Amino acid sequence: MKQEINSATVTEWLDIRSQGRKLAARQLQVMGILRSQPRLASYGSVSDIAEAASSNASTVTRTAQTLGFKGWADFQFELRSRYLASLSAVEVAAEHNGNVSSPAQAALTTDRSSLAHLERTLDPDTVHAIAQAIAAAKQTLIIAAGSYAVPGKALEHNAVIAGYNVRLLDADVAALTNAIARLTPNDLVIAISLWRVYDSTIRAVDIAHNLGTPIISITDNAGSPVAEHAAHRIVVPSEGAGFFPSLTAAVAATQAIAVELASLDRIRSNQSIAASERSWEQMRIMHPRPTA
Repeated sequence: MKQEINSATVTEWLDIRSQGRKLAARQLQVMGILRSQPRLASYGSVSDIAEAASSNASTVTRTAQTLGFKGWADFQFELRSRYLASLSAVEVAAEHNGNVSSPAQAALTTDRSSLAHLERTLDPDTVHAIAQAIAAAKQTLIIAAGSYAVPGKALEHNAVIAGYNVRLLDADVAALTNAIARLTPNDLVIAISLWRVYDSTIRAVDIAHNLGTPIISITDNAGSPVAEHAAHRIVVPSEGAGFFPSLTAAVAATQAIAVELASLDRIRSNQSIAASERSWEQMRIMHPRPTA
């Protein structure tokens, strides 16, 4: 695959990040490689970038820091998410069609790396603030289309059992439109969007913002239009081993929110969980547990 494929998104982002920042001559050489070879920048090591730019590793790291990141790893994570977002599903598949002995093992390895990154970067205070926002809201609407609804469904299910008014809006655009129209500043919207963004999600978030409803976003890109109006953001890795994004880190993030939410008022949550348990038994939904 040619290194210059679909580089416009990365180039525009780099131009915005570098505005108003003073870059030394060697850093400008590094920037030239980042702009012209987005694939190398997305997957290469610090030494790979340094060699391509006829520079050194410390200059590459300082360039990332000058652009506002802690270091190369944080910078590359953000750049790669934008690079992948610029590719079609076929092009993403081509990125991962390397010589691997086991695609399944590659998927597990990728997800393990994503979870490790999330564990390092997820701010507990942000998760706590999101849980508090859900607890304080009259209602919480989760907007997530396509496969992105998977982490949304997990959050909805667990939050409802814990005693909170949370609803997922996914496939039915008419239902989404009607629900968004009735939002107030006392409600809350959680938008979940990875890789390529659905227009319906962006429009719904914009309408909710204009109505004064607080927004929470879970995305794989801090600059996603879904996160533009967010009071709190969680950025998760989403690169998979195939043509589709991985949902593992997003599900882990929503599980963390659910656990935090249930801990805010344990008496309320325990009572709600017990009520759900009684209903499950009355409805005979679950297979009977074996007796001791």
